[in-house]
Amino acid sequence: MRKSEVMRIGRYQEVKPRQFLRYCFNIDKLSSEEALEEESSFSYCNQCVRLLSKILGIQRKTVRQWGDNPNFEGMPLHARITCNYAQLALSKEELNRAINQDFDAPSLTAMEFIEETFLKGLSSSEKLKVSTSSKFRSQCLTLLSDTLKVPKSTAYTWGSDLELLRMPKYYQHTFAYALAAYKKQQKIAA
Repeated sequence: MRKSEVMRIGRYQEVKPRQFLRYCFNIDKLSSEEALEEESSFSYCNQCVRLLSKILGIQRKTVRQWGDNPNFEGMPLHARITCNYAQLALSKEELNRAINQDFDAPSLTAMEFIEETFLKGLSSSEKLKVSTSSKFRSQCLTLLSDTLKVPKSTAYTWGSDLELLRMPKYYQHTFAYALAAYKKQQKIAA
C-alpha cells in the first residue's frame, strides 16, 4: 500500500454530526419533514448519543456535552473526522450492529497504522531499507498528521519515536477507520 493512496482517503469532506447520524439511521433519504419528525423523537436522541459513544469509543456523558442533539455543535474536530472515516469504512450492516448490539470501536496504534501503510507486503530487506531511510520518520509523521488533520508539529510533540506514546488514545479509532475505509475503497475498485 502506498502512502499517497491512503492519504486520498483523507481528502473527503468532513461530515457534520447530523448528516452522519441521518446516514447511520437511514433517514438521510427521507424528505425534510419526515427526517425532522424522526429526529424529534426522544428515542432517536438517546440512540444518537449511544451510537456516537460506540463509534468513537468514548463515554455517553462526553457526547452529551457537545451540545444539542442531533447537531452536536461542540463536537471536536477529531470526532468529526473519525465519523467521516467511519461512514466510509462501515457497511450499513455494521452500522446496524453498532446501533442495535454491543460494538467496540476498532483501534490501531500509530505504529500499527504505519506498518499497515508503509511496510505491509515488503520483504525483510525492503522493510529495513525503508525504515532506516533518513526521510522515514518525517514521511510517517506527514501521513499521520494528514490522516488525523492535525499539524505535523503537533504529531512531533507526541513522542520522539514512532510509537507516539503521548498521542491521545482517541486517534487510534481514527486510524482504524481510515485504514478500513481505504481497504473498502480498494475492494470496490478491484
